[in-house]
Amino acid sequence: MDPGEAPASDADVRVTDSIARAGDWSLVLHSAAIAHRIEIRDGAIVIVVAPDDRAAALASLDAFDLESLPVVRAPAPDLGPSPLGLAFAVLLVALHVAAGARGDGAGAMWFHAGSASAEAIVRGEWWRTITALMLHADLLHLLGNVVGSLVFVSAVGRWLGVGLGGAVVLTSAAVGNLLTAQFYQVRHVSVGASTATFAALGVLSGLQVARRHRHRERGLRGHAYLPLAAGLGLIVMIGSGERADIVAHLAGLGTGVVAGLLVGERVPGRAVQAVLATLTLGVLAAAWALALRAR
Repeated sequence: MDPGEAPASDADVRVTDSIARAGDWSLVLHSAAIAHRIEIRDGAIVIVVAPDDRAAALASLDAFDLESLPVVRAPAPDLGPSPLGLAFAVLLVALHVAAGARGDGAGAMWFHAGSASAEAIVRGEWWRTITALMLHADLLHLLGNVVGSLVFVSAVGRWLGVGLGGAVVLTSAAVGNLLTAQFYQVRHVSVGASTATFAALGVLSGLQVARRHRHRERGLRGHAYLPLAAGLGLIVMIGSGERADIVAHLAGLGTGVVAGLLVGERVPGRAVQAVLATLTLGVLAAAWALALRAR
């Protein structure tokens, strides 16, 4: 310093009227070994440091303020109440009324024609991956999948719409049954919509992962895989019972996750939704037509 030059004034780095906030800033500076003091001026709390420490103090405090900002999580897309889950549940009930329980008299024809026989599917009868979703061994089996449809398939409909949601769930479930058949190859026959309900759960998980990865707000990406973990937790709790086909459930969940990741938030308009809904119903009808004709 030149003779006669006045010493540089201390620098104010933060001002607040919150005692708690001032205490947090003081702790940050203490942890960074930056000397400072707290002054009260006109009812405000001021954090003061030496001029040489101003840049380091501001950097430390700015980093702390950024980390302490509240995390804003945008809500998931919601198109409103969807009839998709109810429509799927009605189809399940209707087919159960028509076919009855497995092996019940004339209803046995439906099971012979439409069950997911691994050997038949591997041999080329791909329609069984779809028709098997509509058949149930007994009333309790049906009830569980009706509830799953009303919860998970409806949720997919709220996010993606009736047409796209239905197409994605049906495709994921059919691919899940195809993978299951490839796994067993022979001596494995299954029925039930549980592959579809777990596919719907997988779609929801995949959509959440894709959405959170695209978010730029701090704090969202670190939790991106929580929905997938929740899906695996549910499959352990409700999808791995003594009579459950754990391979089919895992296949449905996995294909659903992939579908959800691929679709993301690209939801089409009403015209495309109507076309997709019509195509989905057409595929269901065609699969049963092929099954009954082959039978």
